[in-house]
Amino acid sequence: MSKRIATVALIGALTASGAAFAQGIAFGSVDGDQDGFVSYEELTKAVPSISEEIFMSADKDSDKLLSQEEFAALEL
Repeated sequence: MSKRIATVALIGALTASGAAFAQGIAFGSVDGDQDGFVSYEELTKAVPSISEEIFMSADKDSDKLLSQEEFAALEL
């Protein structure tokens, strides 16, 4: 039972932080080299807690970079 509560709490925290992330960080401020894409390294500078798994799930074309559209759709 306590594992379920912990899991639900973790999912809730990630969902809340995802909403704040999507609304609070501009693409241009994360795109450090201003190439029009966000790499995992650039993203972790802005959001150190993001996992590579979450990044890769947002990377729909599997090029290891997030386009503006992929970034905008990113949910933690």
